[in-house]
Amino acid sequence: MDRYAEQPCSLSRRGAIAGLGVISLLLAGCGSKGGGSASKSPSAQAASSSRRATTGGGGSTVDLVVMIIRHAEKPVGNETGKDDTGRRDRHSLTERGWARANALPRLFDPRPAPGLVRPIKVYAASDRGQDAGGHRMRQTVTPLAKRLGLAVDLDYAESKEADLAAAVSASPGPVLICWEHSRIPAIVEALAPQSGAPATWPERFDLIWVLTRTAGTWSFNTVDEHLLDADA
Repeated sequence: MDRYAEQPCSLSRRGAIAGLGVISLLLAGCGSKGGGSASKSPSAQAASSSRRATTGGGGSTVDLVVMIIRHAEKPVGNETGKDDTGRRDRHSLTERGWARANALPRLFDPRPAPGLVRPIKVYAASDRGQDAGGHRMRQTVTPLAKRLGLAVDLDYAESKEADLAAAVSASPGPVLICWEHSRIPAIVEALAPQSGAPATWPERFDLIWVLTRTAGTWSFNTVDEHLLDADA
């Protein structure tokens, strides 16, 4: 009787050992499969993140990002502007305009705001020569360019929007343009006529138009600056 009483216990131990063997095999098989985040090495995860950052929503590589802003606030009515040295000048920015210009770098440094990218080139309309407009475009982006270690490109005067668009289209990286608001649509028409951008710039100083070229196709978006009190 004692001998037969021990037999079930012996079978139970053999079953447990066999079960452990099956579980070990299953675990080994799971460990050999890829695709799980836990199985990725840190370098593989970094490479994956990099690929996501350089592709558009459909997985296509972004060719170019062009950001366009209107110059900051200008004199209205009895207001007066101030030039770079603080002297009265109706072709320059107002105090609020200078405050916006000095706050603009916060949108790009140390980290770009959502919807924006750090530009490698900054353009403003020429304020010298026979075709020169006001100084407001250059003044608006000068603090930003200094923060980013860039020179403001002043090679293109107002009315030369098509030439500017051609130069921007060939840029190897993100571009920021500061222009007179009534002429900004001419830049867009020459650069990205099918982007869906509005035909006119709204009466706002706190707005950024963002044009993105992905696999040769342009898209349009806007970003609110939120830099000063009373900004939209």
